[in-house]
Amino acid sequence: MDSKCGSESFTSLDPKGVRMIEFFSGIGGMRYGVEQALRFENAVLVGCKAYEISLYANKTYACNFQDAIVTSSKSKSEPFSVQTKLVEQLKAKDLDGAADLWTMSPPCQPFTTTRNAKQKDSDDERCKGFKAIIELLRTIEDKPRWIMVENVKGFVGSHMLSLWHECLHDCGYTYEEYLLSPTQLKIPNHRTRYYMICERSNRFQCRTRHKEDLNVSPLPGCIPDSEFADKKVRPISFYLNTNEIGTKEFEDLKIPDCVFEKKWAKQLPVVSPLDRATHCFTAAYGRQIHRATGSLLLMDSSRATSIADTPLDRTDMTQYKSKLRRFSPRELLRIFCFPDDLKFPDDISLEHQYKLIGNSVNVCVISHVASFLLKDFTTLKAMN
Repeated sequence: MDSKCGSESFTSLDPKGVRMIEFFSGIGGMRYGVEQALRFENAVLVGCKAYEISLYANKTYACNFQDAIVTSSKSKSEPFSVQTKLVEQLKAKDLDGAADLWTMSPPCQPFTTTRNAKQKDSDDERCKGFKAIIELLRTIEDKPRWIMVENVKGFVGSHMLSLWHECLHDCGYTYEEYLLSPTQLKIPNHRTRYYMICERSNRFQCRTRHKEDLNVSPLPGCIPDSEFADKKVRPISFYLNTNEIGTKEFEDLKIPDCVFEKKWAKQLPVVSPLDRATHCFTAAYGRQIHRATGSLLLMDSSRATSIADTPLDRTDMTQYKSKLRRFSPRELLRIFCFPDDLKFPDDISLEHQYKLIGNSVNVCVISHVASFLLKDFTTLKAMN
C-alpha cells in the first residue's frame, strides 16, 4: 500500500495493550519508557520483540526483562523475546502485522558531531539497518500504527533522514520532530537528542526540521517554555550513591594520579554534587577522559557552593589527586532514569557497563515523548 501523507489506515488493536518491536534495543531503554507511558493509559505491553547485535546488551536486557526469551528463532510464537540479530537480516514475514509500535535508536556514528567523526551519513555501513527498515516498512502490508525514533541532533538535515521522510510519506504516516534534553525534565544532564513520533493517520503536520534549526524544542504536549533555569533542575547529589560504593569500586572510579600531571588536566570536565548540569555521557566514558565523553565528580565535602557559582581553582590540578572520580554506573543509570533495580550480569566489565549506558536513551524523555504519541490509545482501543 502506497498512500500519501495524511491518509488513515488502522489495523485492530489488542484491547489489553500494545505490541511493540524494539529495533537496536540496547539494554531496553525504549521499552522502559514505553511501559511508563502506557501506565498513564491504563495499558500494558502485550508483546515486545527486541533486536540487537550486541551480546552484552542482550544479556543485560534478558537479565532485567524476565519475560524476554533469548532466541535466534524466526518464529512469531513468543510474544516477548530478544534476538541477537542484525536488523538488515530481518524479513518482511518477521514484521508484517507483528506490532502496533516500532521504536528505534539507530547507530548514531554516521551523524555524530564529536571530534574525529567522519559523518558519512547514508554512505556509512552502519546505516544498513535503517535502510533495511525503510524497505521493510514499504514492503509489509500490515504496518505499525506508531513509530518512534531517537538519534543524535546531527541526524537533522541528513540525507538518511530525508530518505526516511520520503518513506513515511509514501506509507501514509504523518510525524512531528523534536530536539529535547533531559534538563527540560529537571534532570541535570545535557544530552540533546533528536526525537520523531509518527502515526499512520493525518494527526501530525509533517513539518520538517531544517539543519539550521538546532534549538531545543518545547516538550511535546506542553506549553512552550524557553527558559529552563538551573534552579528548576535537581542537583547532582539527588542521583549519587556514594555511600553504596565499595572500596574496590571506589578505587576503580578514581581518576589516576598521573592524569593530574598532564597539561590538559586543567580542561577536565569537573562538577560537584551541588551543581545542576553534567556533560553528555557517551559510550567512551569508561576509557576516555574528555568533556565530550562526560563529566567527572569532585569529592570535597568542605565545598559549600557549586562549581557553576564558584569556579574550580585550576592553577595546580595536582591538588585534586584522589578527589576526582567517574560517576558510577548506578549513578548514571539514575541520571538516565532507569529503574533502581536494573542490574548488569556479573561478567560484564565496568568499561562495558559504561558503553551500554552511553549508547542508551534517557528513559524519562522517552516516556514523555511516548506518552504524547500514545495518549489516544484508550480512545482508539474503544473504537476497535
